[in-house]
Amino acid sequence: MNYLLFEPEDFALDEFFCRWVLEPTSESETFWRNWLNDNTGKNKDIEIARQLVLLATSDDEISPSQFIINKIWEGIENGKQARTNVFQSVRFWMKVAAAVTILCVAFAGYFYKRVQNQTYRTAFGESRRLLLPDGSLVTLNANSNLRISDRWGVAKEREVWMEGEAFFSVSKLKKNGVPVKFIVHTPDLDVQVKGTEFNVNTRKNQTQVVLSEGSVNLYLCGIGNKNEVRMKPGDLVDFSQNNKKLLVRHLKDATPVFSWKNNRWTLSDTSLEEISNLIRETFGVTVTIEDDSLRSKKICGVVPTDNMDDLLSSLESILPITILHHENHLTIRNR
Repeated sequence: MNYLLFEPEDFALDEFFCRWVLEPTSESETFWRNWLNDNTGKNKDIEIARQLVLLATSDDEISPSQFIINKIWEGIENGKQARTNVFQSVRFWMKVAAAVTILCVAFAGYFYKRVQNQTYRTAFGESRRLLLPDGSLVTLNANSNLRISDRWGVAKEREVWMEGEAFFSVSKLKKNGVPVKFIVHTPDLDVQVKGTEFNVNTRKNQTQVVLSEGSVNLYLCGIGNKNEVRMKPGDLVDFSQNNKKLLVRHLKDATPVFSWKNNRWTLSDTSLEEISNLIRETFGVTVTIEDDSLRSKKICGVVPTDNMDDLLSSLESILPITILHHENHLTIRNR
């Protein structure tokens, strides 16, 4: 067995490894101690795998660590970028599914008891990755919140309510052979899926949905019976219940819309005024643009968002501007 090729998911599904974690013997202790001494670069993978095995077999009410959730997200993202070989891609997704299944089995009872009316919140400048009890993964953007239904695990649907922005990777789920719907409620519409990936943004007094993979049905609020919109991958829908304004268009490449979940903004002819609004929404600061001529200046490129100072430095390197930062206020002026 070539354990050097193993990922954490592989270790967690290996019988010899599981026996060592759960029922160690002198033989297995010696083997793994020597193996780790010879392969110190795998220490982190081994620790993740140990946690997976222990959590999957534990009756204690312990929630999965943020570290493990992040590793699952990273595995999914890396898998998408490496789908050149069909066999490797299928094998990868089977491994990820196995890891998620381990977590879900381990915590099903815990979550179904504890998840009712659970609300997750993020502060300005903070994003958070969440693992829901059905194995669905959510990245919650800054200044956002997500509330879980108080009947999760009991009702026929999986329901959440959100404000702000979030990216959903929804797991397919069946009860008695029937697919269980996953519904995201916003002030303007309901997003109804069975298993797919999409981005939802409720800022600017409207709701925007961008579909990455799969299919989505939207049910718009306040416009009568003809309120259903069916989306295909790459579709973008903007809708406001207040003014009944609906916009539907198709994007050649939808990934820039949700590049925020990887701590960056992908800007494509984005005006400085639009960027200022994004900074306000994400970091909770006020922004003043001293010269009106700067508002329409356009930017193309990728800028970091995990640190506001790095973001501001990137903007200053792209445009001939100076950004002054004093407490919770930014002033943008010509250089």
